[in-house]
Amino acid sequence: MKVACFTVATMDYFPQQRRHFPGGNALNQAVRFSDLGLESAFIGAVGTDSAGDTIQSLFEKRHVDTSHMYRLPGATANNQLVNDESGERFGVEGTWTGGVYDEFTMSDDDWDYIANFELWSTHADGKHYETALERKSTSNFLVVDFLHFNTYEILLKGRDTVDIAYFGGVPEQQKELEKLSRDFPGVIVLTLGAKGSIAIRDGETFYQPALPLDKVVDTTGCGDAFQSGFTTRYIASRNIQKSLMQGAEMGRKAAMNYGGIQ
Repeated sequence: MKVACFTVATMDYFPQQRRHFPGGNALNQAVRFSDLGLESAFIGAVGTDSAGDTIQSLFEKRHVDTSHMYRLPGATANNQLVNDESGERFGVEGTWTGGVYDEFTMSDDDWDYIANFELWSTHADGKHYETALERKSTSNFLVVDFLHFNTYEILLKGRDTVDIAYFGGVPEQQKELEKLSRDFPGVIVLTLGAKGSIAIRDGETFYQPALPLDKVVDTTGCGDAFQSGFTTRYIASRNIQKSLMQGAEMGRKAAMNYGGIQ
């Protein structure tokens, strides 16, 4: 199975550790899907700086297709992240720099390249979300990370097109998402960190507790790891409970190390 992940890859700096780690939604998921045996492609742009070199080397090492990754003059997207005592990750205010990511727009050639990929993975606040809704065909399975949105207009816009909608949030969102699921043909997944995860399909709710972990080192990329695990198992089996378990297992592994990808 081929999966296209678009479009952001970043270099995250952890000042507490004085270290840089590659990250970003599309980068994390492209690598995770490849690790799970899918033919994974990253569609996007990184800079001609050392961060871009590191990301390109990572993709090559982890067997991610970079034929539609662009090295544009300038800096790779970057930001700074810190962890509290429980390992929870927070962005340092004012440190996000989009770099060449801000300049990049997928071309018709890029869309044509992924037209027959069975799986598309993106995030709802990215510049290509609406185009993905327009270009998706019945041969594409579209999964979208709605991040920590707590309003649902953008989900409703893609109601008949998105196959799995992921939200990172709080238990109080469950009732509203259950209502929305009755008019949503796909699956809605709400991840709750240490409180586990919930999947909802046509009003029916499935729950998976968080798996035990001696110490959470860093939550960066845990959501991306969960999503790649859940998505892969769900496409193969359509079994929601088993998909939640695989997502939880991958999220737990991600929390054991710093950075979105180990």
